[in-house]
Amino acid sequence: MKQLAPALLGLLLAAAPAAADGTLVPAAQALAELRAALGKQIDVRFSEAFVKDHLAKADFDGVTVYGVSAESLCLYGQDKGLEAGDPKLAALASPDGGGDVCVPLADVSVRVAPHEPVEGASPVPFYSTDRAACNWVWRQGSDLGLWTETCKFDTGLWGVTYNERDNLFALRVDDGEPYTVLQEFREPGGPPALLDTLKQQGLVLDDPQCQMAQVNDQPAPAGWTAWQVVPTGRMKEDFDRQVQEEIPDPPCGRLGYAVDSVGFFMVKDGAPDRILYANLGQDGTMIDLASIRFK
Repeated sequence: MKQLAPALLGLLLAAAPAAADGTLVPAAQALAELRAALGKQIDVRFSEAFVKDHLAKADFDGVTVYGVSAESLCLYGQDKGLEAGDPKLAALASPDGGGDVCVPLADVSVRVAPHEPVEGASPVPFYSTDRAACNWVWRQGSDLGLWTETCKFDTGLWGVTYNERDNLFALRVDDGEPYTVLQEFREPGGPPALLDTLKQQGLVLDDPQCQMAQVNDQPAPAGWTAWQVVPTGRMKEDFDRQVQEEIPDPPCGRLGYAVDSVGFFMVKDGAPDRILYANLGQDGTMIDLASIRFK
């Protein structure tokens, strides 16, 4: 799943029509970014024709992105007036019964609120974990920066901090234990050459059956390649059998492939020696990978 490159998002915002409260970006022109926003909240505006036939108003705030295809955008907003059970929307209700409504792409645009530019930063993401509780903050490390969310939930203040000593970004709830979400490694030979260092540091299992492999099923941004330390040979056979019965520990260690968590290495085109490890966990974390900018 690829994300929209920040430069392309900037071009779309510049070319998009202005709205009274920001900018309108047609959904069909932001498919990659919408796929990155699955499970997140966005503000939308429906077309006049769609409103006339199906709705009482055009603008909806904080609806959740449930699905994206080449033809439609599925949104959940039952507590916000977008009711899948409404007779006027019944034909558009998702067949899985999840309460979301699938709208033709041509009939919906994303409303992007105005945001004060930050020097050296990428465009601000147009989605949010929670529109009411979260806001985007640009975090600058020693040699890279990215947009992160700070959220005030009932469970505490969630935010991302930067650890200069270890050159990593970590998610933290109040004063609790930090949870690494992005860490940079330097290796002239790229990910395959980094494997030995990871084994020496105990970050992955020191076993020849654990190999660094390029993968295509991880949410790396456009212009980046994704890599994982995966089991091979007999280790993979044993792991594949075990996973049919239970959720096993990562076979290749802490930074290796896991079945119940999203974690992968990624490398930007043109910068093969700078390798980032993204640890998105089970539900994603409050960082926007597409916004990363190197110094």
